[in-house]
Amino acid sequence: MITPRTLKWYPLFAELNDYMLNEISLISREIELEEGDWLFDEEAEADKFYIVIEGEIALTTRIFVKDEVRDIEATDPVGAKEVLGWSSLIKPHRYTLGGRARKKSRLIEIEAAPFRELLDDNPEHGYLIIKKVSEVIGDRLIGKCIQFLSVILDIKDFPIEKLYSQKCKD
Repeated sequence: MITPRTLKWYPLFAELNDYMLNEISLISREIELEEGDWLFDEEAEADKFYIVIEGEIALTTRIFVKDEVRDIEATDPVGAKEVLGWSSLIKPHRYTLGGRARKKSRLIEIEAAPFRELLDDNPEHGYLIIKKVSEVIGDRLIGKCIQFLSVILDIKDFPIEKLYSQKCKD
């Protein structure tokens, strides 16, 4: 069972009041994945929002190379205290990437429809959540662009860290 006290421990929820934490806990549960298990598929209906308790989730995208379909990691893996499934909060509510466990993982799973309704009904808290989720979206978009450049250029020792730290200033 996910308690309000447990939720408060995660940065996404740290500024929320007791009412919000309690309401979110009522629509949350803990799930476990084994290494290699899929959490969600790219383009699937985004009906859940997640926070990693422990483990790592690879965010993948499907590409076509020489008539072959491949799932490649699109960004850095998502680890403890990080969020997944932001697409469940933003229309059209479809996952933009796939999510697969890189190792055994535990996550908090939140039902998206009641979560969205709660955020709509409590706009001051909804703003705080969406503001933090927007930062995640921005970081992941930059990571995805860099990962694609690396794949397209097929450079094995591409200095990803250096390019990522510049955050596409050009």
